[in-house]
Amino acid sequence: MNYRILGSLEAFDEERPLSLGGAKQRAVLAFLLLHANEALTRDVIIDQLWGETPPPTAAKVLQNCVSALRKELPDGGGALRTVGGAYALAVGPDELDRDRFEQTLAKGRAAFAAGDAEHAAEQLRGALELWRGAPLSDFAYESFAKDEIVRLEELYVSALEDRIEADLACGHAAQLVPELEALVARHPVRERLRRQLMLALYRTGRQAEALAAYRDARQTLLGELGIEPSRALQDLEKAILAQDPTLDVDARRPAPTVSPGRHAATPVVGRDAEIAVFEAGLDDALAGRGRLFVLVGPPGAGKTQLADELASRAKARGAAVRWGRGWDGGDAPPYWPWRQAIRDLPAPDGAERFEYFSQVTELLRAAAAEQPLMLVLDDLQAADECSLLLLEFVGSEVAEMPMLILGVARDGAARLDELARVATRTLQLGS
Repeated sequence: MNYRILGSLEAFDEERPLSLGGAKQRAVLAFLLLHANEALTRDVIIDQLWGETPPPTAAKVLQNCVSALRKELPDGGGALRTVGGAYALAVGPDELDRDRFEQTLAKGRAAFAAGDAEHAAEQLRGALELWRGAPLSDFAYESFAKDEIVRLEELYVSALEDRIEADLACGHAAQLVPELEALVARHPVRERLRRQLMLALYRTGRQAEALAAYRDARQTLLGELGIEPSRALQDLEKAILAQDPTLDVDARRPAPTVSPGRHAATPVVGRDAEIAVFEAGLDDALAGRGRLFVLVGPPGAGKTQLADELASRAKARGAAVRWGRGWDGGDAPPYWPWRQAIRDLPAPDGAERFEYFSQVTELLRAAAAEQPLMLVLDDLQAADECSLLLLEFVGSEVAEMPMLILGVARDGAARLDELARVATRTLQLGS
């Protein structure tokens, strides 16, 4: 199967396009695709597609939609299973264009980190070519799709910036200037695009225009957000004024070695999709839109190894990494994972729980304001309840911080459902 949501909804059985029916049937398929391989109860689907006051016929309409989809799917619709009172659509790792995009994006980013700018540019171009228009464009006003549309649109622009970065490293500055000018006009407060435009102009001998691009960036940021440009953008202006030779990058020079996170991790294989999701979350966090991810799986699934890899990438991009873990040997004091991660964690001292959680949250907010922060809390299945409640509280407040939180737990850990409700994404690793 070939399902497509990076544009309008489409589905193909090899070369045969599927007839997806009317608006409600298409919405059912789109919702099942967004929750591929998950068992979704009829009540959940009805709530998401019809809202708080569904018509009395909603259950029957849903049943008819599922029946019609099964007739279109190959093998008698075997991929669309009924599990108890729930439906689950089985989707392979390469059957949904969103997943192929995220996997190829991860490969491109990995190639660039390894110093192979040309291969990175090729991979990133391939990822972007999967887009046919606005994602889930048929459902732009449907509440069930809005969060994913926002996430995918952000990921698209971030991938575009990555491809431009690779092209700059390949020496294509002159060809990039018109594209960057158009992108800056569409995304005026994205500092990475502003930086890339300044570099492209400078590397084509247009120093005065590069400096004018900085002045325009500063005026826009002050006018729209009331903030000065970031230190990185200010430093670039100074380097352009000084005609710093380091701005003339040799595309053949290998990229700097990525420094480790908690410790030097063994290379992660076969987790491109998960890494792409976390990279997008890291992009958001570095831009001030904090995220909480929960990583769940059985013992030996590679959860800690993957967390090490993600921490390494966060550190390489300028984030401070703090790591704590639960202790299942008994007698651990309250908040033990947090005490490990935050050495200056205040003691509760009899404070009410809400007051204490607010105090810790403000401490993290202040730390992240000084330097973007990645917080990893591992082995949460061994953490005390207070630690889990604190994670829920901070996770509900992180959206406006430059901070990425990763909670790691074994299957069946306590309060996973509660954490999932405040998490940006919960990822399940197999054995």
